[in-house]
Amino acid sequence: MEKLFLSLTLMVLLCFIGRPAIAANYEIKLVDEGVFAAIALPEGKAASNALIIITPHQVILAGAHFVPEGIKELIADIAEITPLPLRSVILTHHHKGFNYVDFDFPANVEIITSWQTWQALKSETRPLRNPVTFFDKGLTLLRSNTAIVLSSADFGHTEGDVFLFLPNEGILFASDLFYNDVVGYMGEGHMRDWVITLETLEAVGAQYVVPGLGQVTDRSGLRRFRLFFKDFLTEVLRHIEAGKTLAETKKLFRLPAHEGMPGYKAFLDVNLERAYQDLRDQ
Repeated sequence: MEKLFLSLTLMVLLCFIGRPAIAANYEIKLVDEGVFAAIALPEGKAASNALIIITPHQVILAGAHFVPEGIKELIADIAEITPLPLRSVILTHHHKGFNYVDFDFPANVEIITSWQTWQALKSETRPLRNPVTFFDKGLTLLRSNTAIVLSSADFGHTEGDVFLFLPNEGILFASDLFYNDVVGYMGEGHMRDWVITLETLEAVGAQYVVPGLGQVTDRSGLRRFRLFFKDFLTEVLRHIEAGKTLAETKKLFRLPAHEGMPGYKAFLDVNLERAYQDLRDQ
């Protein structure tokens, strides 16, 4: 009966899936039965993709950078997909100092996250009204026949990034640990650890990979980003080892094979600053 209900729900959605959301922050795309990617649109206010998981009795949302407008839109999108309520949000990370994101979910929605991300939330001036479950290394959620395996990377895009794997569906949600054919924000990254985490993500063997930015892909997308990331760090290290200052590195830095990637120029300064400082100090 549960499978039948989900199948009928998906049939009703044929005219909805793939159509840009009304508020133009996300585009909802079907990944597999009961699992949808909310792809952040470049012209919208959403800064990162999200994942919507429909279980037999509730909805689970995963992602980060949830601005109030994006939350309202996602809740409306979920209501278009299913009458089931949103019960939990898996918060994959939180950047300190951003009091206007991740705090505006309905008070009855539980936040599930890593211990490090919980510390980042607690450091903000705004109190969090939601119930919170946090974990150290890993946590597995079982919601009827839906299994969600959560893992925390100690250091990567931030401290305590959460990535999740749905083993029955073969879906990996990497959030901002991985950008698919686009360059995103690396301003709090721990570079060497991040590369190792990317290798771990590749080893999961997922059929579908949902990134923090860009379209749904597979392991080939992960590999492309890892190769770009290694090229980027290698070039930064070359300047450090040559005794170049950060200012000189910014002036001389070139990466011709990747300079055409969306986001490359927009984030170049902040990404160079973080990579230079992080690699120089290790």
